[in-house]
Amino acid sequence: MSRADVQEAVAELAVWRHRIDVGYGVVTPGNEDCEAEVHKLALPVDLTGRRVLDVGCSDGFYSFTCEERGAHDVLAVDDFSSLMNPERNGFAIAAELRGSNVRFQHRSVYDLDPDIDGLFDVVLFLNVLYHLKHPLLALEKLASVTSPGGELYLKTYFRRDLRVWWRGRAFGFDWTRRPKLWFFPGDELAHDPTNWCAPNLTCLDAMLVTAGYRRLEHLRTAGDRVYVRATRS
Repeated sequence: MSRADVQEAVAELAVWRHRIDVGYGVVTPGNEDCEAEVHKLALPVDLTGRRVLDVGCSDGFYSFTCEERGAHDVLAVDDFSSLMNPERNGFAIAAELRGSNVRFQHRSVYDLDPDIDGLFDVVLFLNVLYHLKHPLLALEKLASVTSPGGELYLKTYFRRDLRVWWRGRAFGFDWTRRPKLWFFPGDELAHDPTNWCAPNLTCLDAMLVTAGYRRLEHLRTAGDRVYVRATRS
């Protein structure tokens, strides 16, 4: 393909979320700085021989990054409400242009099954939890397909009892250390009807432990998002 062919293929999609290098010096026009996100997640540089599951893969940047870092099998999962187009969506276009071997499946996190999918050494779950009506069930499903000693990399929206925004940064605290989960039956969170819940940090940790993870690490918080690495028991 020529550079013009690559640019034409990228232009087929009106909206990209991820900035992905698809060759010939062309990067998809996503609004998310994915390279910075990978740094915040502290994702291993060497994934040689490891199996990776990317739940909520969207355009696929993190799936392709894991493939580049040596993962021998990468399964990307999402639904078409996120990809916005069941045919030529961002993932399909980027995978074709990159010649990627990442496998994509149109599935829900609730469908994960170790008897069908096997076990994964690394599981990515980025900006998905707060979009779910059943967050604990989702974490249990993730744990069921995470190998013993395997790692979950999670990023999610979280809530504090008191929050103050100052110069673009969120500051706040909880009145107690009790686990709390806010539920949004409408579009109360960011006027987005697909946002359903928000845990505080204590609740998030408790749900992860209940699901079967241990050695929880809060890698960092950025505004109203938290980055967590958890190891499967």
